[in-house]
Amino acid sequence: MGGFFLYTFLEYLIRVTSRAIKRRGSAWWPTAKATVVSSSYDKASSCNLTEVVYTYRSNDEPYSGMDKKPFWFSSNAEIYIRDLPPGTDFTVRVKPNHSEISIVP
Repeated sequence: MGGFFLYTFLEYLIRVTSRAIKRRGSAWWPTAKATVVSSSYDKASSCNLTEVVYTYRSNDEPYSGMDKKPFWFSSNAEIYIRDLPPGTDFTVRVKPNHSEISIVP
C-alpha cells in the first residue's frame, strides 16, 4: 500500500512540476482564443489525469492542442472537466514564430 502511495505522489509531483516549468517559460507569449473539442478524465490514472483537446487560430491559421492536467483529488478533476465541455472558449498562450506550440496558462 505504501509503495502505491509513493508512486502516485511521485507521478503527481513530476506532472505538476513539468506543467509549472512550461507555464513559466511561456508567461510572455501572446494569447489566442481556444475552443474545447473534447475533455475527459482518466479514472484509471493513478494521479487523476484530465485531458482537454482544443483548437485555436494563430496568424489566421487553424491549430489544435492538448492539455493534460493532474489532480490529487478525483472530485477536483471531475469539476475541472465538467467546467470545460466541448464548445467552451478559453485562453492559450502561443509560442512566437512556432504557432503550432501552445500552452494552457
